[in-house]
Order: sequence, then structure tokens, then C-alpha cells
Amino acid sequence: MDETLDCRGSTVPEAGRAIIARFNASDPGATFGVRLDAYPAGLRMWLLEAGARNRAAREPDGGWRLEVERRRASAQGSVPGAHHVVSGTDGSVWTAERASRVARIDAAERRVVATAAVARKASHLALDAPRGRLIVADAEAGEVIALRAADLHELARWPAPGMPQLPRVSVDGVVCVTGGASGTVTIARPRGSGYAATTVEIGASPHDPLLSNDGVHLFVPCAGSGEVAKLRLDDACVVGRARVGAGPSHLALHPRGDRLYSANSWDGTVTCLSAEGEILASAESGGWAHAIDLTPDGRWLFVGNFMDDTLSVFDADSLARVAVLPTEPYAHGLDVSPDGAHVVATGFGSDCVRVYDARAHRELGRVAVGAGSSHTAFTDGGATAFVGCSVDGHVACVELDALGCTARIRI
Repeated sequence: MDETLDCRGSTVPEAGRAIIARFNASDPGATFGVRLDAYPAGLRMWLLEAGARNRAAREPDGGWRLEVERRRASAQGSVPGAHHVVSGTDGSVWTAERASRVARIDAAERRVVATAAVARKASHLALDAPRGRLIVADAEAGEVIALRAADLHELARWPAPGMPQLPRVSVDGVVCVTGGASGTVTIARPRGSGYAATTVEIGASPHDPLLSNDGVHLFVPCAGSGEVAKLRLDDACVVGRARVGAGPSHLALHPRGDRLYSANSWDGTVTCLSAEGEILASAESGGWAHAIDLTPDGRWLFVGNFMDDTLSVFDADSLARVAVLPTEPYAHGLDVSPDGAHVVATGFGSDCVRVYDARAHRELGRVAVGAGSSHTAFTDGGATAFVGCSVDGHVACVELDALGCTARIRI
């Protein structure tokens, strides 16, 4: 019997759900084939975010065949445990499950102090610290939710089409989120106790947006068109587009705000461009170059390569690659500590995270935190990392200097 999964004639959501179902049902180490009429950016991003590594090839009839590899972990996004984490200056850490609940953690006491079931499938968070608000993206409901950060009391919610996942908040409290499935950006401005939301088209398969330092512009990587779009928030007008590599997904802004960097997943490159859209440099990074971050001084750039399980280190000025370091399998999260001393790369397909010296570009050690580590937030000026571990369903507390996990906090 042919074990190839035939998704010809399926929509992107139908094909995505069918591939992930087969992926989760497969044994670790197994591979399976998939036949498709087309392999659009939306489906590519779906599988990349899920950690479903694949090799794609055109067939003689013009269709596509994928060879999908199942590793240790189930698909990221299909596991309901703690996923994203953000931290504030008041000693709090917030986390969202890929389910209904959001929680606030007292970082000093290592305990949950508030929870709320607010979403159908929460995704990522953003903290509006000046206004004491926590912003939650609900990808399944197609909504964004504003909560009072202290007690998670709901303040407002508004529609955001296209499976919103990655909210950003400007210095003026404007909330921005992309809709990858609809090619849109939703912009919500504070209005009294609520928000006034506007949705505009931005480009094919937009992913993780990035705000300018002054909050005037939003930069949006559009994986489907290979462009970074520049949107003026005041009137939601697109004021520029720059063609970068294939499949731009995540961006990092230089501390000066005059240039940004795009990790381009499909061709495995990183691009440096000015805030006005001039391409300044490009370099090879690695397969499925995706997660990206800079040291606070703007000296070093780090890119996580999901297909290769590697971390590339670049001189941010010249974009010369100075090191390639191994990561855990599928390092979904890559974050530089606010003091610029450490880099933490998670490992969704592992029980560990890896910690690196951000200045010397060397691995310091592996820390066992639990299965399905996804994202990291820092407290104590960067000395302590809180890591969302989706598979085991907790937030791990890691002391970076000691390279030890001191707590596993369940919601």
C-alpha cells in the first residue's frame, strides 16, 4: 500500500492539518511522503513553525512531493502547554499556553499568582508596561485580547483575521499583529477603555512584525513575496517595500534604529537593510534561517537555523559570519539576555536548552529544563531566564551563570 499522503486538491489549512496529523502519528525517526498541487508560502511557514522538517521537490506533472521527517517531539503548535513568555520590570513573568490560559508568575517567589482562561488557542504575548496591559493573540478565534497585567482581568478584545500570533505594542500603546493566513496587519489604537482596530492588506504570508524605535513605522516580513514592507502606523499606509531573500520571517532592529536584519527561511540567508529599504549586505546563514536577535550594543547578530540545528553568529556591521555553533533539535526560541552576556537557544525536540557566551561566541553548557522548550524571557537584569516548555507543560527557571534549572513552575 502506498503510504504517501495525498493532499492534492486540498486547501492550505486542509493540507496543513493532514500533514501534522500524519506527523504526530508517525514514530520518531520515521519519514513519509506528501503529494501536493502546490507548495505555497503559507504551508511552508505552517510546517516550519511546527518543526516538521521536509525536503521539497517538483514532480514531472508540475506538482510537489515532500519528504517529511518525524523527530522526537510532536508538532510545535499541536501541544497545549506553556509556550510564550514575557517579563516586566516589576518582577513578573507572564506566559500563555497554546490553549485557553494565561498566567502571571512572581519571578522572585517562583510561583503562579494569577491565571485566566481567555482564549480558544492563545499564542504569543506582548507587554504594554506603561499602561499595565498584557496583549494576547488568539490564533484560533482570530482575535487579540487586552488584559490588565496585574490580575489578568479582561479589558478589551477585537477581531484580527488570518490566525494572528505575534503581537507588538508601540510606545504609544498601539497594538499591531499580522495575519499570516490572510496577508493582513491589524492595527488597534487605544480609545478610552477599549481599542479602535483597522485591518489592512500587507502582502503574502506576513510573519513577525517589528516596530521602529519611535513607534512611527512597522516593518513586516512577507514570506510569500520575499519582501519587507514598511507601514506608517498613523494612517496604515505602506510607504516602502524592500526585496530581501526568500521567505523572510523574523526581523531584528539595530539599537540605533537605522538598520534591520531579516532572517530568510527558504534560502537560508540573512539580509541587512536600512530603515529606508536599501539593501546593505546579505550572507549565508543555514537551512531554515528563522529566529534572530542582536546584542544590546548592536555588535553581534545571532540567527537560528531550524533545518540544520545550528546557531550562526555574525558581525553585525560587516555581516561576516564569525561562528557556527550547534543547538538542540529545533531551537524554536533564540534570545539574547538584556545585559548582553548570554544567548539562550531552546530545543523543542529536546529536554534541554543551550546557553552561550554572547561575546566570546562559545557554548557554556546544556541545561535540562523539560521537553518542548519554546521561548525565553529574562529577569534580574539578564541573570535569570524563564523558559516555556510546551510538552511538559511548565515554565522552567534557569540561573544562567550557574547553568542550573532551579524551578519548574506549572500553571
